[in-house]
Amino acid sequence: MKGSDKIKVLVVDDSVLVRKYVCLILKELENIDVVGIAHNGKIGLEKIILYKPDVVILDVEMPEMTGLELLKYLKTCSDRIPLPFIIMFSSLLEEGSATAIEALNYGAADIIKKPDGKISENFDYLKKEFELKINGLYQSKTETRKSYLPYSEDLTEEIVPCAYPAVVRGIENLMELMTKKPIKPELIAIASSTGGPPAIRKILENLSELKIPVVIAQHMPQGFTREFAKNLSSGFNREVLELTPERELKNGVIYICPGGVHSKIAKEGNSLFYQADYGNYEGFFFKPSIDIFFRSIINSVGKNTIGIVLSGMGKDGSVESVNLRKEGAVMIAQDEESSAIWGMPGSSVRNGGIDIILNIYDIGKAINILLSGIKQ
Repeated sequence: MKGSDKIKVLVVDDSVLVRKYVCLILKELENIDVVGIAHNGKIGLEKIILYKPDVVILDVEMPEMTGLELLKYLKTCSDRIPLPFIIMFSSLLEEGSATAIEALNYGAADIIKKPDGKISENFDYLKKEFELKINGLYQSKTETRKSYLPYSEDLTEEIVPCAYPAVVRGIENLMELMTKKPIKPELIAIASSTGGPPAIRKILENLSELKIPVVIAQHMPQGFTREFAKNLSSGFNREVLELTPERELKNGVIYICPGGVHSKIAKEGNSLFYQADYGNYEGFFFKPSIDIFFRSIINSVGKNTIGIVLSGMGKDGSVESVNLRKEGAVMIAQDEESSAIWGMPGSSVRNGGIDIILNIYDIGKAINILLSGIKQ
């Protein structure tokens, strides 16, 4: 790959050792060019303007200007300078994890957790994670978006499409969908990755009182999901909890699947329970995997599910969303316009795993309508 075709990356961290090892990791990836380093947000801002990087690896706590302060500033000048994708490189120490979650609300694309041990001892794992996330973000930026409207013939990239009727767009088509596909919801299952946290917040802004449980499977490192739950709970005055093994799901409560493990929903009698799966499966890098999560819901709740696929890179969930839709679940995808990255929802649409595509501002309203027939 020519230098001009490479992904330009800027590393901003106040630790000399962290900058050294991150640069060593990135320099082993042939399609990435480290264009600069900075030891705080102020110098990082100057180098963003100077080098116009595609991606910035950003520390949370730094002198003079923190990572969060840099993000806030970038948001104010988005009309003047091209904004890179920001990946927070954060530890769980002190307030780092809480600030990293707040950074996602201010536009950071993703989080990579700093290892508890030495970076040198986690070199290969970090190399794979940086490669996946940087390439995924850059690909989403450079790809030309295609149309996946019902009349699109571009259905050849993934598995064979589902035999159900073509996907529709817009909340104005929801009532017709409900007539064709009546549902008695027992669970709302939300899948999200890059760009998911701010999308989830927009759903909660429009969500009325809940009558059934909500379970959110968000691609996020281990430990950060607890902070994510706290952030949502305090921000929306709702009961939002990180799931723990064998926890029974209660109506009206929003649950976050923990990072670092696969998540399954099981049913015993009339009760739903969370099960943690600590297995490592080939082809499932992100934990929790959306496909594993959806597969368990097919077996436990099936047709009585409202399934939602939000912004995220890649195609996790695009296999089992088809099977969940076939079971009779109502499947919703966030639209291209409001998604940071239309990888996950787009893949589910292409495969035939989605009934309706909605703007993020309409998804909370759609949930309210779908739940309106449930008795208290």
